[in-house]
Order: sequence, then structure tokens, then C-alpha cells
Amino acid sequence: MIRLRNIIGSLGIASVLIALPVNALNAPMPESTVIETVNTSTTTTTSTTSTTTVVPAPPDARCPQWWATARAVGFDDTLLPMLDRVINRESRCDPSQINTTDPNGGSIGLTQINRFWCLPSKYYSDGYLQTMGVLTSCDQLFDPTINLRAALELVTYSRSVGLCAWHQWAWVETPCQNDVEGA
Repeated sequence: MIRLRNIIGSLGIASVLIALPVNALNAPMPESTVIETVNTSTTTTTSTTSTTTVVPAPPDARCPQWWATARAVGFDDTLLPMLDRVINRESRCDPSQINTTDPNGGSIGLTQINRFWCLPSKYYSDGYLQTMGVLTSCDQLFDPTINLRAALELVTYSRSVGLCAWHQWAWVETPCQNDVEGA
């Protein structure tokens, strides 16, 4: 019996192997023969801690119950006051609202996203919001999280084409310089 020891220092792995002659592989092993493989490894873990200051909804917020969801989908704290106004005016904070009198089949949910954005068009055969990966059907706009993702997508779209962030909500009057309330 030959005992081999292989230590790989750079990986921190040590192996101990017992090698037997080739003809011994088919022979029954005596009870005192032990074949042992031992692997050990060392892992170093580095931990970093980051802190985030979350701005609470102000006391005069109209729909504070949706602020955490809005943050979770990616709204910046600077946009939350205006988003709060949009949600309050469009749905009175109720995600089940639908305005069937709006064109293109109506507007849906917290921010009253018009169905136009999820219907097939000349430029988006599946609909804009589907193409952007926000939803798969217009009815998903009743889900508050999806509705807020869709609103953020429209804010992002408006900015990308040189419009005010809140352009899709025509009643909103806010300076385009930074698209935050009161700026």
C-alpha cells in the first residue's frame, strides 16, 4: 500500500489518498484496510454595511400607504410628493379604480394608466409596457405594484424623449428642470 499526500496550499485544500496496486482493486479488502479522503478548505468572508436614509411620508401625504411600494419599484424620494398627488387625484388611493370614459379602453389603477400603453401599436406590436417587461396584460394595472412600475416606466419614457417627467398626466403642472414638486 502506498500513501500519497497532496497539499494545495494556494487553494487551502488538503487531500490524503491511499493508493492500492491495480490488481488489488478487484480483490476483497481486508477489514483493516481504510481508504480515506479528507478535504478541508478555508473561506474568508468580508462583510460591508451600507445605510440608507428613508424619507418618511410627510404628515400631509394623501396616500402614504403606497410610498413604500413606490420606493420598492424604483421611485426616487424626490418624486414621491408628486406621485402622491397623482395617486390621490387619479384614484383617491384606490387601486381598483377604472375610468372607462378615457380613450383606448379607459385608465386603470392607482395612477390611472391609460390602456393605450399596453395595447398593440405601430411601434410596439405587443404594447409598450409589455415590450418594456412591466406587464403581460392591461388588467395587471389593477395590481398596485405593477401600476407603480408602469407609472415609473412612463416617467422614465417622458424624460427620455425630452418631456417633463409627469407629461402623461396632463393636469400636472411642474417645472421640467427637475420634475419635483415645488421646485
